[in-house]
Amino acid sequence: MATPRLISVVTAVFEGGHHYLKEAYESLCAQEMPEGWSWEWCVQEDGNSGVPKQELPDDDPRVHYGTGLAGRAAVTRNMALSQAQGIVIRNLDADDVLLPGALERDIDALHRVAWCVSAGLDLHEDGTTTPGPYDPPHGPVEPGRFYKEQAEDRLSVLAANVAMHTDLIWFLGGWMALTGAETIATLLAAEAVTPGEFIAEPSMLYRKHSAQTTASESYWNPQEDEARRRLIQMRVEAIHANGIRYEPAAIDGGDLTAESAMPPEGRQAQGTVPEMSP
Repeated sequence: MATPRLISVVTAVFEGGHHYLKEAYESLCAQEMPEGWSWEWCVQEDGNSGVPKQELPDDDPRVHYGTGLAGRAAVTRNMALSQAQGIVIRNLDADDVLLPGALERDIDALHRVAWCVSAGLDLHEDGTTTPGPYDPPHGPVEPGRFYKEQAEDRLSVLAANVAMHTDLIWFLGGWMALTGAETIATLLAAEAVTPGEFIAEPSMLYRKHSAQTTASESYWNPQEDEARRRLIQMRVEAIHANGIRYEPAAIDGGDLTAESAMPPEGRQAQGTVPEMSP
């Protein structure tokens, strides 16, 4: 059973991609939490070398480390869920950094809705930052917005910046087991079953560097990229075809009325989804 007022931050890491874990940990320690809330950090290695663990403190009970068979990021995040005890889940990539107030803003939004995604800043190798080019308006997300944007190859948010109720991630079957874009798949599936919010204040520094997975040429192989897109599309279409809905519950004993966060026209439109061309 999930622990109320605990947010589980989930990080997938592999040997060679672990060099920024100390900065990620420091950004977690700097978070100011809402009264009564705490965090835990579930770090899961994609493999079993144990090398990334050397970057983590060995005297902080909030930090959990796991290893397993290599399976890429989606499988690794799912394995991390075996350690997670929190009532809400927050993704944090191994090379990124949380900004002040990130977890507090997530938790605030998750009192109203079952998922939220926040803006991020690209962190370049020279230390400069730039905002995302397409950030949507702050507040409730128009139903089907991200699905349509993904179809047009202009997704306006960084899906790795998502937080959601733990029950919702289980309801969705965890992260979709793709070779990439699994955070996008999970965000679009969440959007398909329940309302969410966008947080306009940046919550994360998204590190841009040559060693990141999405910087490799093989990651963007046209056939593989198209296959991932098609699989994400088929999943969302199946969800809508079957009328699947998720009804969120309170995360700390208070009231949660997800529908109240949506404008009236949004509540009517929740069962619809924009068409995507094949």
